[in-house]
Amino acid sequence: MTFDPLAAASSAGGRFGGLPPGFAAGYTTRPVAPDGTPADLVPRLLAGALGSADAEVVRLVQVHGRAVLEDDSRPRPGSDRVLGEADAVISRAEGRLLSVFTADCVPILLADGESGWMAAIHAGWRGTAARIVDAVLDRLFERGVAPASLFALFGPSISSAAYEVGPEVAEALLASGGGTPLPALAVVPGRGDRHHVDLGLINETFLLARGLLPERIRRPALCTLSDPHLFPSYRRDGPGTGRIATGIVRTALP
Repeated sequence: MTFDPLAAASSAGGRFGGLPPGFAAGYTTRPVAPDGTPADLVPRLLAGALGSADAEVVRLVQVHGRAVLEDDSRPRPGSDRVLGEADAVISRAEGRLLSVFTADCVPILLADGESGWMAAIHAGWRGTAARIVDAVLDRLFERGVAPASLFALFGPSISSAAYEVGPEVAEALLASGGGTPLPALAVVPGRGDRHHVDLGLINETFLLARGLLPERIRRPALCTLSDPHLFPSYRRDGPGTGRIATGIVRTALP
């Protein structure tokens, strides 16, 4: 699978390459969606950048949990809908953009070229500790999706070097592994009782543990805190910062 992370470093936003035929996916950057852009407009801008300006845009009221919503209704072209409270959404409908908002948390997109199922996931530290990716995979596997057929794409998030947390967060993330050993670099001691955590690495570990193929997982080194020109960062800029929309659209069913 080919993947072009350099697309992230442009005024046109980021677009993922190497997806199965019939999918388009990517994320906004600050030049595309400046701070202050209305929330409902940010994923609409992404849809246009992905060549699907008329797609129905679906977004969530994100609550930092592990709830997953499914939307396989008939899309309404050009419409924008808030589906409900959750941190992940799955669908296989053509012409629908699934989107999540982040400003340091980890956005993850899943795509299955064989069945047409796709997912958009918002994984902050609470969702990661609650193993939201497992909740999504459970739903997809119930619908006949094979782990080895899934592609997983990680959007921009805060890097481990920039993300220092207190002991309660580190303990929750270490406990989330359960029977899945976490890599040594997932939680690294910092100053005093602080730790640096790599939320992307932890979620990638959970995906691999459920049977996804490493060559179909792409996690580019795009740190939201380190690049203020391209990305908003809650930790750097505070609650008034903008949001990145990361999304995936099905342009044709198999």
